[in-house]
Amino acid sequence: MARSLQSLLRYWHLLSLDAPTVAGLWCWAFGRAARLHLAPWLPAALALGTWLFYVADRLLDAWTSPPSELQERHRFHHRHRRVFLAVAAPVALMTGWLVAHMPLSLLMGYAVLGILSLLYLGVVHLPLRIRRTQLPILRVAFFSKELAVALLFAAATALPGWDEARRIAAGMPRHHPLQLLCPLFAALCWLNCMAIEDWEHQRSRGRVALTALLVATTASLSLLELVSVPARWLALCVALSALLFLLLDRSPLGAGGRRIAADLVLLTPLLLLVRS
Repeated sequence: MARSLQSLLRYWHLLSLDAPTVAGLWCWAFGRAARLHLAPWLPAALALGTWLFYVADRLLDAWTSPPSELQERHRFHHRHRRVFLAVAAPVALMTGWLVAHMPLSLLMGYAVLGILSLLYLGVVHLPLRIRRTQLPILRVAFFSKELAVALLFAAATALPGWDEARRIAAGMPRHHPLQLLCPLFAALCWLNCMAIEDWEHQRSRGRVALTALLVATTASLSLLELVSVPARWLALCVALSALLFLLLDRSPLGAGGRRIAADLVLLTPLLLLVRS
């Protein structure tokens, strides 16, 4: 059974199903924490769109990066690229159909995020010979691929709940729980991306442990500000995920195992399902 579970999690990762699962679950959790009635198809649309983005990103990585820099997920996507492209076509059609039913304000928000996502893919996956030029926009010292991915992912995940809360109150109310929960989730996403980068490139683990402690502490302190019980539970989920990153950083797992676990520990909002 342990081997079956390990194989299941491996393919959950290799098929790019991990990030869509996290996005859909947290989208639902934001609605639950803020006592919003999100349409059930919104997390599904987000999951489909996230899958398309990650498949495109990994296929482009396999195409533009040197073989020595590729991870197993990139090689898997490259080997099965025809299958991924064949599946991506109906998924894109379904995503487009769902997006067409979104409220205009939400649609406009995702349009902006879509443009930023395409810009990110274009800059990151430019041919190597162009990246080595002296173009100033590509040599900005403070540009962080991990931070860019984290912010895009967190914004796309939180946008349905944020838009619904804003439309209900004709503007985001003061002291709304999402104003605290969304930045906490963004910090957790940054921790996730940072940890993966450090683990896969065998860099110093110091910053992962420090960031995990900071996120867990901040999430715990946020309980003093949150009044709603579901919102408090989601803040606890953030703290729990951050502490699990700390354990992973000290675990004897290899880089591949920790890479899979890095998304697995973001599934703590399942506690909200258990509670309800």
